Amino acid sequence: MSTTLTDELIRKAKDAAVAAEESRIEMLAASGRRAEAVFALWAEGMSVRKIAEVIGVSPSVSQRLLEKARESRPHLTRREERVSYELHRAVAEKVSEDPQWVLSKARTNLQKMASRAREAHARGWVAEWTALVNGTDLNRLVDAMLRADERGIDLRQMTPFAGVLSQEERLVAIHKAARAA
Repeated sequence: MSTTLTDELIRKAKDAAVAAEESRIEMLAASGRRAEAVFALWAEGMSVRKIAEVIGVSPSVSQRLLEKARESRPHLTRREERVSYELHRAVAEKVSEDPQWVLSKARTNLQKMASRAREAHARGWVAEWTALVNGTDLNRLVDAMLRADERGIDLRQMTPFAGVLSQEERLVAIHKAARAA
C-alpha cells in the first residue's frame, strides 16, 4: 500500500470516529430531551398509554422514558427545593437553546440584585452567579444550576433567571416537581 493511500485511509477513519462520537453524544442528548418531554406530558396529566399513542411508541417504552426522567432527579425532600430545581432544569434547556438571550437576562437581573443585596450571604451568591454567568463555560453554569448539594440549593434560592421562563413553562416545571417526589 502506498503511503499516500494509507494516510488517506487513516484520515478517513479518524474523521469517521469523530463523526460517530458527535452523533453518539447528540443521540444521548436527544434521548434525554425525549424523556423530559414524556415526563412533562405525564406531569401535565396525560396517561402513559396516551403519551405512547401520541409519540408513536409502546406503553412500555413510554414508561421507561418516564422512569428515566424521574430517576435523573436528585432526591430533594422539600417541595420548595424540588420546585426550584425543576425551574432551573427548564432554564438550563433555555440556556442550550438561546444562551445569549438567557445570559443577557441574567446579567440584567444580577445588576439589580447586586444593588439590593445587603447581607453577606446574598452578596456572595450574587458574586458566584455573576462569575458563572460571565464565564465562558456554559456546562459549568448548568452544573451549578443543577447541583443537588446544599450549595446548589442555596444558589437556586437567589436565582438571576427571573423572567426567562414563560408562565406556561413555569407551571410545567412546578407540576414536574410535584410528580417527581
